[in-house]
Amino acid sequence: MSYDGHPTLFSQISLSKGNIALYGRTILAAEQMCQALGVRLDFATAEEFLAINEANRSSWLPLASFFHPAFSTLTSKNSIFILGRDRSGEVVACQACRFYDWTGTNFKDECESLRFWYDDPVSMRNPGERATVSALAARGTTGKVAYSGAAWYRRDYRGKGLVEYLPRLSRAYAAGVWGTETTITMMAENNVKKGVFPRNGYRNIEMDVDVVNSQGGTIRFAYIWTKDEEMEEDLEEFLFNLSEEARVARRSSVG
Repeated sequence: MSYDGHPTLFSQISLSKGNIALYGRTILAAEQMCQALGVRLDFATAEEFLAINEANRSSWLPLASFFHPAFSTLTSKNSIFILGRDRSGEVVACQACRFYDWTGTNFKDECESLRFWYDDPVSMRNPGERATVSALAARGTTGKVAYSGAAWYRRDYRGKGLVEYLPRLSRAYAAGVWGTETTITMMAENNVKKGVFPRNGYRNIEMDVDVVNSQGGTIRFAYIWTKDEEMEEDLEEFLFNLSEEARVARRSSVG
């Protein structure tokens, strides 16, 4: 499969875990919706992703350390980086995902110890850097977990639906490739107020994750998560809504 002469993301993915049919349909549909907007999706390396982040710093905070190759060992076994390009080849959208196996531990302990953020917190952390998690659900986030985030959309591509497509594609990939049980993200308080949640498909939100003097500064985050069964319900609803929209569009064109 190709789009504008390039292999599609879908054609490069091999799913082996969980509800493969649902995850595959989601990835295919989300990519097709991006294509309808003139956006071609590509996998990227962590270094390529970082370069795009640095080139767009006026509208995008610095990458969190767990997505930064200087602070975390990032391979195809624990991360994906996706770029969306317009027809001229310019990057207009980004999405990343990390896999964590927190068997015997949980998000609160990993976050506050800074193991979530750095391969070696002792040597890599900023002076005075710390994280405090008061969200109660964080202690129950264990096992196979995906962190889906680092989302960015160029200003002229905001409000077009990408925030609904790329996060779902990322979650479906994580579940189908890594067998994740929970998907989480952190959202800065100002983005919560803009209504990005729940359009991005997550089901649960709780305050707070407070980070001080991190690579991105001092930020108050909401803790957002969805369990695999909730994620699958959302993906089914997402696909149903797309099919309904398609039927309405066909009836309108015939009429």
